Formats: sequence, structure tokens, C-alpha cells
Amino acid sequence: MTIVDRSSEKSDHESVGCKRSPFISGDVGMDGSCSSSWAMGSNMPSDSPKLKAPGGCLGPMPGATVYNSAPSSVDRPKEQVMSSGDGIDLPQKVLFSPERLNLKWTQVHRIGAGLQNMGNTCFLNSALQCLTYTPPLANYMLTREHSKTCHEPGFCMMCTMQNHIIQVFANSGNVIKPIGVLNELKRIAKHFRYGSQEDAHEFLRYTVDAMQKSCLPGTK
Repeated sequence: MTIVDRSSEKSDHESVGCKRSPFISGDVGMDGSCSSSWAMGSNMPSDSPKLKAPGGCLGPMPGATVYNSAPSSVDRPKEQVMSSGDGIDLPQKVLFSPERLNLKWTQVHRIGAGLQNMGNTCFLNSALQCLTYTPPLANYMLTREHSKTCHEPGFCMMCTMQNHIIQVFANSGNVIKPIGVLNELKRIAKHFRYGSQEDAHEFLRYTVDAMQKSCLPGTK
């Protein structure tokens, strides 16, 4: 039987003068050289003898930061933003030029008229008030620009909404009846019924959709 004194043995790393610390992040090559990288503070030069181990490997020091050589999952290249030069066709028709868009009120207005409940029309009133006090939309509607160029002979939600917004700001301090929108309720959505309790968000979505369709050429 052969008894081996484990305490007298030195590891391969110690034999080349480089101790492996549990805080080191790196690998040891076949020749015993260390591949761990350490970031040193500005108060200690990189060629300081205190940082050099007998085998030429940098050892750990207080305040040192370990950088893993493996690429991190957060170091991914940023996705390139699509631009007009990426092969995407330009729109056939621009409904409203972005250069003309103003998110603030172009002129000061007094608080507009309130809307009378015509019988379970609170869903309609609340949605109309949200659209009326959306500055970019109201700025455009108050210029009457749409009605000057509209050639729709029948129902046009843009013209209906324009007339409503103009009427609201023309009757500040009063209460008006949204008859113009109520009369077109079934054209906004076929399943809407006058006098029925409807969902305000659903009405808002159908109204905005009808406004967009009024600006697009052609039929279904």
C-alpha cells in the first residue's frame, strides 16, 4: 500500500505560479496560462508588481471587477429601424402630412358645449367628447378643410364629425343634442340601435374606422 500526502501536492495552477480563485471567471490553457481578465482601477497601474503573480497571471485584488469573456445575451446588436430606402413602397395616398401635425391647440378655445343624454346615449356622448377634445383632430376639423375637398355624396363620417365639433365650440356654455351623429348611428355600425345601451369603446372604434374609410378612395 502506498500512502500519498495530499497536502504536499500542488495543483497544476500553483506549479506555474497562478492560483485559481473561486472568484475568477476564465479558463486555463493547456500550457497552464490563465485566460481570466481583470479590470483594474485607476489608482493602480497595470504594470504594478503587486498585480503580477509569479507565473505572469494577474491575480485577484480588492475592488477588481471580473469580466466574463463569453458574450452576454444583452449585448445583441440593435435592430435597424426601417426607412424608406429598405424597399417598402410609399403610400399611394397620404391622409395627413406628418409635418402639419400639431399635438397642441393651434388657438385658444373656451370649453365647448355639453351633450344632452338622448336616452341611453351616454356611451356616444363620452366618445364624442374624447374625440372633440383631441387637439390634432379638433385643429383639423375646425379648419373645415375636409368638407372643402370632400366629394362623398352619401354618408361621410368625417363631415359628420366636423359639423359636430364646430357646433360644440360654437355653443360654449350651453348644452346641445348630438342629433347629427345619432341620425347616422346605424351607418357607423349596423348592429347599433338607438335607445340601446352600447359600449363606449366599441362605438369609438367604429367611429374612427368610419372616419378613416371616408378618407380612402373606392368602395369595399
